[in-house]
Amino acid sequence: MTVLDPAATAIRLFDPERDLYFFPIRHHSPACALHLREALRAIRPAAVLIEGPVDFEPLITELLAPGVVPPVAMVALPDNAEKGRSGTTYYPICRHSPEFVAIQQASELGVTVRFIDLPSRHAAMLSDRRDRPDQPLLPMRETMFDRGAYVDAMCARTGFRDGLALWDGLFEARARSTDWRGFFASVGAYCSALRAASDPAELQTDGTLQREAMMRACIQEAIAARTGPIAVVTGGFHTPALIDAKAEAACPASAASRSNAWLIRYDFRALDRLNGYGAGLPLPGFYERAWQRLIGDDSNAGASLTEDILVGFRAHLLESEPALAFSFPTLCSMVETARRLAELRGLAEPGRTELFDALQSSAIKEEIEVGAHPLLAAFRTYLQGDRLGDLPPGSRLPPLIERARTEARSFGLSLEDAVPKTRELDIYRKPRHGQTSQFLHAMRLVAPPFAERLRGPDRVHGFRADMLMETWSYAWSPAVEAALIERAADGETVRDVAAAILTRRLADLEHDGQRNNAAAAFDLLSIAFDAGIGSAADPLFVAVSDAVGSDTNLLRLTKALVTGQALDSRAKAMQSDATIKAFADLLPPLLDRLARRIAELLPDLAAVNADTVGEAIACLSALAEAMADPDPPFPAQPLRDALQGLLEAQLDPQLNGAIIALAALIGLVDETEAGRRLSAALAGAFERPGDAIRTLSGVMALAPQLFVNNSSVITAIDNLFGAVDDQGFLDLLPQLRMAFAELSPQETDKVAAIVAAAHGAGEDDIALLQQVPDARVLTDHLALSERLRGQWQADGLSAWLEPLP
Repeated sequence: MTVLDPAATAIRLFDPERDLYFFPIRHHSPACALHLREALRAIRPAAVLIEGPVDFEPLITELLAPGVVPPVAMVALPDNAEKGRSGTTYYPICRHSPEFVAIQQASELGVTVRFIDLPSRHAAMLSDRRDRPDQPLLPMRETMFDRGAYVDAMCARTGFRDGLALWDGLFEARARSTDWRGFFASVGAYCSALRAASDPAELQTDGTLQREAMMRACIQEAIAARTGPIAVVTGGFHTPALIDAKAEAACPASAASRSNAWLIRYDFRALDRLNGYGAGLPLPGFYERAWQRLIGDDSNAGASLTEDILVGFRAHLLESEPALAFSFPTLCSMVETARRLAELRGLAEPGRTELFDALQSSAIKEEIEVGAHPLLAAFRTYLQGDRLGDLPPGSRLPPLIERARTEARSFGLSLEDAVPKTRELDIYRKPRHGQTSQFLHAMRLVAPPFAERLRGPDRVHGFRADMLMETWSYAWSPAVEAALIERAADGETVRDVAAAILTRRLADLEHDGQRNNAAAAFDLLSIAFDAGIGSAADPLFVAVSDAVGSDTNLLRLTKALVTGQALDSRAKAMQSDATIKAFADLLPPLLDRLARRIAELLPDLAAVNADTVGEAIACLSALAEAMADPDPPFPAQPLRDALQGLLEAQLDPQLNGAIIALAALIGLVDETEAGRRLSAALAGAFERPGDAIRTLSGVMALAPQLFVNNSSVITAIDNLFGAVDDQGFLDLLPQLRMAFAELSPQETDKVAAIVAAAHGAGEDDIALLQQVPDARVLTDHLALSERLRGQWQADGLSAWLEPLP
């Protein structure tokens, strides 16, 4: 690819014949914004055409409303007709966006403002050029400014380290120049060279050519209605394709019709180029400070921008990360180093790159990987900024958004910026905390980006279900508002929308053939419970009851019983809440039906064989957990009767062991009787040692203490191993290891001591037994022993194999 000189690719930005002024910009560039403002004041155009989706044009009035505080974003949501095109399209605006400055200036001049790009949900606009799936869909991208043969060659020629530093040095450093014509001529030449070095096939594939055809059509339409000069403000990469070009087709008649578009709050974190945002400059907080200096809107104008930033960063570290804070002499060194670097590089004042270089050379003495030091990371976050835009009360937003914000604030949740915050909730002992938890759970359903639970009881999966505290991380962000807008048709409150979502999930269960899945239905009930969705209780309970009555899968039913029992326990602890009381009243009859359904199906376990015993053991384990409660919220007698019947049945050995263990756990038999039954089962399996080990595995899965605490059971296992030869023992060893994996080290030691004592071993022998090698080493030793035995017999030394008297 040929590297082009900008001077050789200069373009004519003023067309006197058509009275057109072209202004090539870089999105969110303060230098472009300031020069554009001065240019528009000078030429006083009759119309300003801006690269922006035409269907966003009705939002311009809202963008200029009093009380709008950038950063904000125009967003378009997918509608039901867009199959295969998911994701929200964002068009962010900050105070130093050239487009925003052009709109403001046009408003001051009282002239027409038009957007001239394709509609936001056009296929060419949705060309997915994201590096990560979590990045926003954007109608503008400027990666061509960052990399490529031309950018690399220019960096090599000028000494700048990358494309971003190159742009800063060539253009942002000229922000204070009063020659707007010369500035845009330079930008136009640079962008023309970028365009000439690009791949036409890629421009066709990514939708660029289709978009430019639309822009040309809109320009021609504006020319036809012209009453004076026309200013055309577009990304610099597009400008060369718009000059001296005729429209291939007319602008679509419906182009400016309103789409599913809204104006929402945005934030600097989402706007940051380093977070994957596809246009503009990195670290918007830095360029916002630069913009304030340029327009004279800075309360700290007495200090230089460099001093203001570095002094502010040190104060920030002293308050939030004191371990990283540097001394005042180091601060002075940074300021001086940044100034000297700017002089050396021919810049009027230090820029973003010089600040980072000064920080690294003055405050970081050790060798580091590029960009990897925590102080550099903290500085990057500081310059990124945490500003969250705002919209005035009464803005045209779905009621759901403002109600969600109002409710969040009522619970003391801070929405002033987009920085993630942590909240600890005492969910059982403080009613207000319990209500806050319900709101956060509901928001996790409605707008998942808002909140994430870091710690807390998981009643669905039984993990740490006895915890009293929850820990949440939350942050209000553009993605939250977009999610709320997308859900706005489902209701006006967070809980109404959450209820609608759960109703759809119920429908999805039926659609996926899971209508009879009791465990899945109870999981939905648990989610509704956590979110405090009283309005969804009745239909959910009906659906769950239907699933219980028709489900034939014991594992799902027993899991549902555990979930329902946990719900009942929490409901009883929180009955001061009206929503919780509604759940508490509805749960008992449902759990009654569930327990009786399980009891009805338990006899079917008699048909279980070795291939399906694993699921049966899991059922019994869940049942053991539920029935461990001395006062369960369901009828236990039908379950006890069914288990009594299984105790007398002929069962798979592993299932038999588990049934004996469960019977002992719930007091159906005492431990003495359980030990007798287990010893008898093991003694009856001498001809099939593998069955004996499987019986033991069943016990270990539910109640290993029955084995550890009952010497008769241990004796039965010891006798079993005494009856098999060495090879038989090795064959059983893998199963034995799996069975004993349920024991703790202390329990293993206890069993070893009992067995050793039964064989007359002393304490020293027991200590030696505790150092048993692994299976491979043991197998090798036994094989060697067998070879020695054979060799001695062959040599007539059989007497050596006889035990000593």
